Amino acid sequence: MIKVYSYHLKPPLILDQATGRGLYNDMLSYLNKENTGYRFELIYLPRRRLDLLVNSGQLDGLVIGVNPVWFNDKEEQKFLWTLPVMNDIDEVVSSKNRPFEFTGAKSMNGMRIGLVLGYYYFGVNELIAEGKILRDDASSEEHSFRKLMAGRIDAAIISRSNYDYEMKNHPELQGLFHISKNPHDQYDRQILIPLHMTKVQQQINIILRNAANDPIWQKLINAYR
Repeated sequence: MIKVYSYHLKPPLILDQATGRGLYNDMLSYLNKENTGYRFELIYLPRRRLDLLVNSGQLDGLVIGVNPVWFNDKEEQKFLWTLPVMNDIDEVVSSKNRPFEFTGAKSMNGMRIGLVLGYYYFGVNELIAEGKILRDDASSEEHSFRKLMAGRIDAAIISRSNYDYEMKNHPELQGLFHISKNPHDQYDRQILIPLHMTKVQQQINIILRNAANDPIWQKLINAYR
């Protein structure tokens, strides 16, 4: 059994730890069915604890749904990386009554922005450190929706996958929010693999390459949109 860590405890990526519901679990079930050599099991781990494993060189598994930039590995030298499992967008969301158009991190100067505790947001974190943006942390993106409705924050950065899921499953929220024409970021979600697990990377990439034309994989991805 190979551990696959995720620190994204949010819909649709992880819906229920106890029952194993969510997009990441479905992805790993697909990988388990398509290969004979490995069995992958999803484990939730907060980002700070995951960073301790990574920084101490004690990472004993994979990390799903992440990007090289988030782990200071833009050149992909510190870790092995798979092909993308999906594309995602970090949207800038505000209240329909107080719409905000994002034109870069500096356009948020003086604002209170809803973010998820422990997450890094390119350009925004730097201005927060300079005291130019007020960071209002929440345990999840779902809480940021509630803060926007209550007028406690000016805007929030929320992944498109989460936004679509919440709007689909909570119709009472539809029409309450404004999405900026310019997103904060757009990126691929990949799987991080320790350098010594080359064969695992090769196996997963073969499956993902074939999955691009597999209607079962496409149905799996689109089920949460």
